[in-house]
Amino acid sequence: MKNLAEALCSSLWSTVKWTARKTAISFVEKMVGTRLAEDKEDLREASAQLEKRMEDEVRNPSLLEKLVKKLLVEYQEHTAKVQQFNLASLFPDGQTSRAALSLVMRGIAEVLSQKMDLPWKADAEGTLSYEKAVQNGKGNIWYYVTDSPEKPHPVPLAEEAALAVVDQLDPRAGAIHLIYCAQAAELEKPWESDFVIDDSQLLEYTGLSKRRDLSRHKQLQILYDLLRQPAQILAYIAWPKQGKVGAFTVADLRIWDITVLRDFETDKAGNQRLIGLRVIGKPGGWAKYFLNESEYYYQTGIITKKTVQKLFSIGKQNVGAARILIWLTFQTQPGFRDCLVGKTLMEIAYGSDRVAVAEQDRQLRRQLADDFETDLKVIKEAGWQLELETGPDWLKGNNGTKRPIGFWSELLNARWRFHLPSEAQKHLTKPLSQPRAINFPKKQHQNQSPPGTVIREARKAKGWSRAFFAATMGKSISWVDAVETGHRQVSQKDLPKLVKKLELDKIDWQQ
Repeated sequence: MKNLAEALCSSLWSTVKWTARKTAISFVEKMVGTRLAEDKEDLREASAQLEKRMEDEVRNPSLLEKLVKKLLVEYQEHTAKVQQFNLASLFPDGQTSRAALSLVMRGIAEVLSQKMDLPWKADAEGTLSYEKAVQNGKGNIWYYVTDSPEKPHPVPLAEEAALAVVDQLDPRAGAIHLIYCAQAAELEKPWESDFVIDDSQLLEYTGLSKRRDLSRHKQLQILYDLLRQPAQILAYIAWPKQGKVGAFTVADLRIWDITVLRDFETDKAGNQRLIGLRVIGKPGGWAKYFLNESEYYYQTGIITKKTVQKLFSIGKQNVGAARILIWLTFQTQPGFRDCLVGKTLMEIAYGSDRVAVAEQDRQLRRQLADDFETDLKVIKEAGWQLELETGPDWLKGNNGTKRPIGFWSELLNARWRFHLPSEAQKHLTKPLSQPRAINFPKKQHQNQSPPGTVIREARKAKGWSRAFFAATMGKSISWVDAVETGHRQVSQKDLPKLVKKLELDKIDWQQ
């Protein structure tokens, strides 16, 4: 009987190990999906340790089921850490990010979302611009558009050509603009630094990775068409004196200096398909004045992942909601108590001209009222909290009340209050998670290549994937693998850049 029990235990043990591993990996893959690929080494290490511990501790079949459940729980905990670890730097806590949300950046977002509804004017030379006043007209920002953003000195377009570019702008590019704003806020000196974003990060940031109805080629093509658009908006800034900061002008018209690199493969039919892309971006001269902690200003705000992904997903379908989301992101501050009347919201969403025309057009009034109710639901889905301060019951949208005669006047006079998403409010009371501490011995031989384990841990501490790190270094993923596994030393030429990117000069390490 004892031998039979031992045989049964051994058989069950083999089965349990196989089943537990398969089930646990299934849990992990479900939670982190394709991003797990970069962390399979960590998963294998964790799996081996757990199995070894089980093998050492368990010889009783009655405990196998209990241990399997425990194994799965520990794998889920490991998965959660992997998932958090894999989050790119845009959303360090998985929900929110600091971003450059100054008045200058707001104007770019307005151009991308409101387009032809803005008061564009042509100057004496025919150049088209949208003028935004600063501090009651003491200063101004002039926005232009170009069709050659990749040039070192892009030229603002004249009226007809400029309007053609404006008409082609996509509201979804507003989400790309917010991503750039977040990346710029993470740079130490953004006016002289680049940020790099790879396709996997962009698909994650925008939510395109969830679109199973689109092939990867189509997803990347959508991104490519949108990534350049924020860079097509130029600006000349004449900023007035404020407090101790004197007046200044920013003559560098480029807000974003963006380069999009694409990777193609040729299929059997000879057709080229887009299989990857990478964005190398740099803020323009404005960053020295509005993201400068030692001089001038340092103006940042909070964006949420829900807002960015909702803004990207609604795109052309809910333009009104997109416009309101842009407005709220740049305008709503912590403790914001001012009420917005319905007319103001309608004009933000649909343009003042269209709202004015609706006064004489019954069908348009009904259409805008329908659109407005739908757009408010979309804004709630993005996490924003809406409160009807004063207004009719039918605007509450939850009691089936029909709109009465005279509804348009009630809609325009209703008063709304908006509150930051709960994720953003938590951000205000709880700072973003900091990179995990890396304990290394004291500094020695800083002219030599750091050990591969040091490089790997430093990369992980910053939340960078191998692909992202490779892009920042201008290298291949295979180079990263070779360096991190110790099969290759970092050359003296690349060492200063590696130390700077990974901030190894701020920690202690030795060969």
